[in-house]
Amino acid sequence: MTDRIGLPQHWRKPLAGVLVVTMFSLAVFVETWTSIVAIWSRSETFTHGYLVAPTSLWLIWLHRQQYRNLQADFSWVGLLFSVAGGFLWLVADLVHVLVVQQWAVVAILASSLWAVLGTGVVSSMLFPILFLFLMVPFGEAFIPPLMDYTATFVVTLLRLTGISVYREGLFFTLTSGNWSVVEGCSGLRYLIASFTLGTVYAYLNYTSYKKRAVFIAVSFLAPIIANGFRAYMIVMIGHLSSMKLATGVDHIVYGWVFFGIVMFALFYIGSFWHDAPDSPETSVQEEAQADAEIASEPRYHWFGLAVILFCLSVWPPISHGLSGLQNSNVMVPERFSQPRLDTWQPAEAPDWGWEPNFQGVVAEARTFLKNGQAVVGLYFANFGDESQGGELVNSQNYLVPQKHKVWRILRDSDHPFAPASGHFAVVEEAVLNSSQRDLLVWRWYRIGDKTTNNAYLAKWWQLVKRLSGDSAPELLVVIYTEVVNQDFDTARDNLGQIAQACCS
Repeated sequence: MTDRIGLPQHWRKPLAGVLVVTMFSLAVFVETWTSIVAIWSRSETFTHGYLVAPTSLWLIWLHRQQYRNLQADFSWVGLLFSVAGGFLWLVADLVHVLVVQQWAVVAILASSLWAVLGTGVVSSMLFPILFLFLMVPFGEAFIPPLMDYTATFVVTLLRLTGISVYREGLFFTLTSGNWSVVEGCSGLRYLIASFTLGTVYAYLNYTSYKKRAVFIAVSFLAPIIANGFRAYMIVMIGHLSSMKLATGVDHIVYGWVFFGIVMFALFYIGSFWHDAPDSPETSVQEEAQADAEIASEPRYHWFGLAVILFCLSVWPPISHGLSGLQNSNVMVPERFSQPRLDTWQPAEAPDWGWEPNFQGVVAEARTFLKNGQAVVGLYFANFGDESQGGELVNSQNYLVPQKHKVWRILRDSDHPFAPASGHFAVVEEAVLNSSQRDLLVWRWYRIGDKTTNNAYLAKWWQLVKRLSGDSAPELLVVIYTEVVNQDFDTARDNLGQIAQACCS
C-alpha cells in the first residue's frame, strides 16, 4: 500500500524517525556542524562538501525500488555505536581536536540512522551512508608529506632530463630561476576531488566489491602521481620559456586542465570493466505481494527513538561540566619565565629579526640568557583552556609562515637529547634561514610535568589531565639561538643546556 506520492505505508514512520533524528543531531551539535560548513566556505579544497549529502540522497533515490519493500526496525547495536560516537565527540571536545569532533558528529548521525532504520535497511544502503563521511574536511595532515613528495619527484625528473638543479628542502634552483613547493603544489585538492568522484563512479558502474575497491584505490593514487608530472611540466614550461610562462596564475589553470584530462582518462579506462546494472524494476504483482506481507507490520519502536534523542542530548552538558572542572592556570610559572642557571645570565634581546609568534596565546613569557658570546632565547606560551581561538597543539602554529619575506625553514626534524633528569627526550628541531643569519630552534610541549614533541601524545596527556581535574599549566616551549659560522654542534650544546633546565 502506498500513499498519494507513492511512499509505501510501512515507510512513513521510519522516515519520520529519520527526519527527527537528523534534525535533532544537527541542533545538538550545531557548533561542530557549523565548523564543517565554515571550512567548506573558506577553502576551495573542501567546497565539494556541499554536494556530499545531496549526492548521498540521490544515490538512495536511484535505488529506491530496492528499498521500498524492506522492513525498517530499531537496532540497539546502532544505538551503541551512536553512544560510542558521542563519547568520541566528548573526548575531542575536551582537548579541542576539531577534525575528530567533525568525524564524530558524522558517525553519530550515521549510527543514529542505523538505530532508527535497522541493520537490514542500513546494510542495503551502506555506501550512500558511508559516503556522508566525505563531508568532513579532512586531509590537511597530508600536505607536508605531499609537498615533500612533489619536490622530490620534480627534482628527480629534472635531473633525469639532464637539467642541473640545486635543492634545499622545498626550494630548488635552476639556471633559469628559483622555484618552491607551497601548499597549493601538494595536490591535495586534486586528490580529494579524484577520490570523491572515483567513489561515486565505482558505486554506480560496478557491482563487484573487488572492482569497486580497485577503482577507488586507483582514483586515490593516480592524482598523487599525476600531480608530480603536473609540477614537473610547469617547471619545464617556465624553464624553457625563460620564466615567462607558468610562473603565475596561469600554472593553476594548466594544473586544472591537466587534472581534467587525467580524470577523463581514468573514467574512460574504467569503463572497459563496466558491470551491467541490476534491474531495479519490481512488477506490480510483486509489489502487491510485498505490501500484503508488510500489512501486519509490528509497531514502530518510538521508545527506542526517545532513547536515541536522550543519548544525543547528554554529551554537550557533560563536556561543559568537565570543562568547568578544568580551572585553567593561565600563567607561565616563574621558574620558566625567570630561569636561574649557574653559567647563564639574563641578557638583552638581540636583533635577530625573528621571534616566536602564535595565535590564541593567553599568557606568554620571553627571556634571553647569555653565556660568554652565546645568547639563547626562551619563549613559553600558555593557551589557557584553548577557547580563545588558538590551541596548544595546532598545525597552524608555524615558526615561519610559507612565503615569508625574510625567513624560510631549511630543515625540520626530530632531535634527541638527555635532560638532567635522566629521561630520554626528543624535541622538534628546525633551522631558520634569512639572508643575514641562521637560527637553530627547538620546540616541544610541556603538559603538567611531562615533556614531548609528539602532538598526539601531547593531546592524550591533555585529555587525561583534564578528565582528572588537574589545572597544571600546559605550555608550548621554544628555545632558539644563532648559528655562528655553521657551527651547529655548539648551537645544539647551548640549547641542550637550557633544555635540561626546562625539562626538569
